[in-house]
Amino acid sequence: MFQKWAAFCSKFMAVHVLSYFLAGAFFYQWLTKPFYQGQGAEAIFKTFMRTESEPLLWQHVMTWQIPGQILRGLLMGWALLPFLEVLRGWRYWKRVWVLFGIYFVFSHLSATGPTTGGIEGLIYLRPEIMNPRIFLAVQPEIILQALVLALGVSWWMIPKSERKVGTVLTHD
Repeated sequence: MFQKWAAFCSKFMAVHVLSYFLAGAFFYQWLTKPFYQGQGAEAIFKTFMRTESEPLLWQHVMTWQIPGQILRGLLMGWALLPFLEVLRGWRYWKRVWVLFGIYFVFSHLSATGPTTGGIEGLIYLRPEIMNPRIFLAVQPEIILQALVLALGVSWWMIPKSERKVGTVLTHD
């Protein structure tokens, strides 16, 4: 049993880290970079986050970003362990959409702390930091991240003997 749990948590963590960096790198370049590195009021993330515009502070991020994401992935995998057999019993696409919803809603949209992409942020963050434009601009990154995570974890849950890229659409 422990080996199954460890394998699931490790795979979940690996997919989480991969999806986090893929989605983050893509949307940072395409959409959110001005919030981190822009000038004036546009660079709102600089007011409350460590950004690359301040190298001494950014060093902390570079030191802890990967270990932090590994820990997050392991914790999320661990939190899903009580539901592992239920998830395994579902069809592939049901599993994808449930994992997508869990990840997107609990780790982002309804997260307890006020963030620029969450409901708490809309309520509690100051208007110069949070507005509907910023809220909407950060959604695509998390949607992609949640989708890649859900697709990857769901695919990994298919028994190895049945796992083929072309059979995902029809797997029970």
